[in-house]
Amino acid sequence: MPRPRRSNLSRQSRNARRIQNTANERTEEEQEIAREQRRDSMARLRASQSREQSEAARETARLAMQNRRANNRRQQMDNLLRRTRYLADLNRAASRYDCSNDYSLHPSVCIGQMDVVCEYCGALKFSGETPGLCCLNGKVKLPVLTPPHEPLYSLLCGETQESRHFLANTRKYNSCFQMTSFGADIIEEGEFNPTFKIQGRIHHRIGSLLPFEDTQNKYLQIYFMGNMEEQLDRRLGINAGMKRAIIQDLQCLLHEHHALVRLFKSALERMPNDDYKVVIKADKRPSETHERTFNAPTVDEVAILIVGEETTKKVSSMNYYAYRLMIRQNADNYLLRFRRLFQQYCVNMYVKIETERLTFIRLNQPKLRSEEYIHLRDAVSTEGNAANIGRLTILPATYIGSPRHMHEYAQDAMTYVRHYGRPDLFITFTCNPKWIEITQLLLPGQTSNDRHDITARIFRQKIRSLMNFIVKQRVFGDTRCWMYSIEWQKRCLPHAHILIWLVERIQPDQIDDIICAKIPDHEVDPDLHDVVTTNMIHGPCGAINPQSPCMVDGKCSKRYPRKLTSETVTGNDGYPLYRRRSPDDNGRTVTTKVKRMDFVVENSWIVPYSPLISKTFKTHCNVEYCNSVKSIKYICKYVTKGSAIAVFGLQSSNTNDEISRYQVGRYVNCNEAIWRIFAFPIHERHPTVIHLAVHLENGQRVYFTASNAMQRAETPPATTLTSFFAICQSDQFTRTLLYSEMLRYYTWNASSKNFQRRKQGDAVPGYPDVRSTDALGRMYTVHPKNDECFYLRLLLVNVRGPTLFEALRTVNGVIFPTYRAAYAPGGTGKTFLMSLVLATVRARFNIAVAVASSRIAATLLEGCRTAHSAFKLPLNLQTIEEPTCNIAKHSAIAKVLAASKIIIWDECTMAHKRALEALNRTLKDLRNDSRCFIGAMILLSGDFRQILPVIPRSTAADEINACLKSSNLRRYVKKLQLTTNMRVTLLNDTSAEDFSEHC
Repeated sequence: MPRPRRSNLSRQSRNARRIQNTANERTEEEQEIAREQRRDSMARLRASQSREQSEAARETARLAMQNRRANNRRQQMDNLLRRTRYLADLNRAASRYDCSNDYSLHPSVCIGQMDVVCEYCGALKFSGETPGLCCLNGKVKLPVLTPPHEPLYSLLCGETQESRHFLANTRKYNSCFQMTSFGADIIEEGEFNPTFKIQGRIHHRIGSLLPFEDTQNKYLQIYFMGNMEEQLDRRLGINAGMKRAIIQDLQCLLHEHHALVRLFKSALERMPNDDYKVVIKADKRPSETHERTFNAPTVDEVAILIVGEETTKKVSSMNYYAYRLMIRQNADNYLLRFRRLFQQYCVNMYVKIETERLTFIRLNQPKLRSEEYIHLRDAVSTEGNAANIGRLTILPATYIGSPRHMHEYAQDAMTYVRHYGRPDLFITFTCNPKWIEITQLLLPGQTSNDRHDITARIFRQKIRSLMNFIVKQRVFGDTRCWMYSIEWQKRCLPHAHILIWLVERIQPDQIDDIICAKIPDHEVDPDLHDVVTTNMIHGPCGAINPQSPCMVDGKCSKRYPRKLTSETVTGNDGYPLYRRRSPDDNGRTVTTKVKRMDFVVENSWIVPYSPLISKTFKTHCNVEYCNSVKSIKYICKYVTKGSAIAVFGLQSSNTNDEISRYQVGRYVNCNEAIWRIFAFPIHERHPTVIHLAVHLENGQRVYFTASNAMQRAETPPATTLTSFFAICQSDQFTRTLLYSEMLRYYTWNASSKNFQRRKQGDAVPGYPDVRSTDALGRMYTVHPKNDECFYLRLLLVNVRGPTLFEALRTVNGVIFPTYRAAYAPGGTGKTFLMSLVLATVRARFNIAVAVASSRIAATLLEGCRTAHSAFKLPLNLQTIEEPTCNIAKHSAIAKVLAASKIIIWDECTMAHKRALEALNRTLKDLRNDSRCFIGAMILLSGDFRQILPVIPRSTAADEINACLKSSNLRRYVKKLQLTTNMRVTLLNDTSAEDFSEHC
């Protein structure tokens, strides 16, 4: 059919309008008569046509409909291209947000439909999902799930009143027929529990087939009660609110079709007496049997036996359940219809997968202890005591979600900070259960809480779209590096914590262009107004809603409502106080319902957001600007803190069982279980951070058995450190590098245990064969108690291109006996003298009090504390004219200060002059004497050429005025200067002697 000419388009439009207007003018009766006449006319026409004519007419109509649909699709694509043409360049679009644009139509944002069909198993997937998500590209082949027998299948359809009642109580009905007891701490929080969630381990206990005397039948025993009516009555007594007819139908179904019920019943009939019970215990075996016949599983796999096929192939538990959770074309996966019971099933199966992995780890503890966690891995507090090492049950960092894994990722985040400074943006991105992609995949009668398989998969695609939107489309500008972590905490839906480092920093005057904390104008931007008022209002909480989850001790833990301000300023916590205008300053309000009461929401309740991100993704997305180093360490730890861990007490003979602590303490909900079954990443980041080993010479730990001990002793395995020394001997370029800089130019081959030059990247000036990338290296941290290894690491931070361990101990041609001596640490000057004074005074049974201005300095002296802690000094000394110590006259600390012979104050030059003046006033009061520091010697130690008191928002003159030299107590101070260099005397350090002679 030829396309109409442009001259006829207006005529066609007029005819269409005329026909539509005529139809609108008719009454309902006239329209019904017209429709009846058309039906009669069409019926007469079909009756007069032959079969061939009818088929030809249907074919013509089909082709016409196909053409119309194709034209409609073409028109839609043309409209889409026209609307997205202006979105081709989104560089810095966050700072030039245009409310007339629909950013959600951008190709990098749309995740598409679930219409990609797996060629091997027929699973439906999104275009962004990996090909092997469902069946590992055809490697996993399982039999098709056959629909359950009636009446169970009808009960799952939700089409009748009984069916809807059954679907709302699936866990109750399941508990009536379960054969084992389900042992777990199920978390119920208030009246609303949208998903199934457990804490700790899961146990399935099975007892004897027959009950003991004077006890009721339960679990499997109910199936063997002789009378069906007795069985029915017993099941009805388990839970309230169940219908007798449904239980009766399900009971008959199980007795007739369930293979295990028939098997156990036949076993019971063959038993000669009642002294039999079923025992499932993995760590026990019957006596007089071969010890290897009843071995417990020791690998991370479970064999799946397919009935009717003779095969030895195995499928891991994770791959099996990932296959079963998929939606397939022209197939009804009835597992996805069980609602609350489906949630329990997913949690149960993931915990089983997790338990198998943890069992494998527990059975391989000797290798973990000896090979990986002495010097080679990040030090943790429990490893400081050497007596605990042999009894330590380690949950390694390779186990995703473990505390060590989170600790490593927090250290990796600080690696970004060391190289690139503070992050620019901290984003919290939350799953929205009302996304259209989720709701259109739900079965009739379902909500998003019933289908966490859909919410997990769609959130995975959304977070990928968000990162592409930020990184590839550069909506905030060019991105230098980024990282995010997925967590669930005690809520059900997933959310991501994201850190973004930008090439060009966001300036303070640009914050208001990127981040808002206001209610948008409904008339100007109705879409954004709907998103913000639906997703970005905190609470409300407080007096109007004291039961809000954010309320702790009667206060909002998130500090809402925030202060209203007309301009954006920096707060004391390092976060900006965003512009939040009051209604008197043209700020908008919106009315919402809180406990059936109207509540007027002002800008003080709005969570900070980016208009571009919120309108694009239509969900809760908190965007914060990081402008202070004070908040960086907290943010880097927060982004890697992981899922919620319960506070619990664990009584065990092995107090260092990390596996038990992890299992008992962590929460698992249905969404997290499905996320992990699908093997979606918990953390992602760019650029990569490679971990570098740190150990002493011949200190790499080797795991060996009796059969290979000689071989492993002769050829200890290479590490990144020994390979670094080796390549420095042969490669001139590496002699210019620090150990941590190696990964920019070399890759680490884990199989061959050596460094290889990168083949891709930017050329390095002067070295045409060398390529550079943005990869980073991070040396593992070492506990200070491992002093030699600790100082070895400090030398690796500063020495370039060492060829041997001995080269690290060589300074100015002198080979030092230890790494500690080569590093020449402090502690042999003022600290040495003060330690000697303290020991002398205390040896004479007198009281000596030691304090320091900083926490680090306080660790250098025996029994030392910070001055604020020991003297109870006010925190805001700069704002109090005459401060005093918060010490009661009859308290224990008051008696100690009154009886002390000497008070040593290390690094006093960092302290505010009012701190010393406050101590002077307090001592006068405690000793009832008006003379300065009467009765006790005050030994002040420090160097005014180092750090002066830090006064926020002050000038250099303010800092000088706050130091001790400006105090009126200075005239009472006698200055002493050290004359003998104890480093030269004690360590026989000739280089230090030369340095002291020339300075």
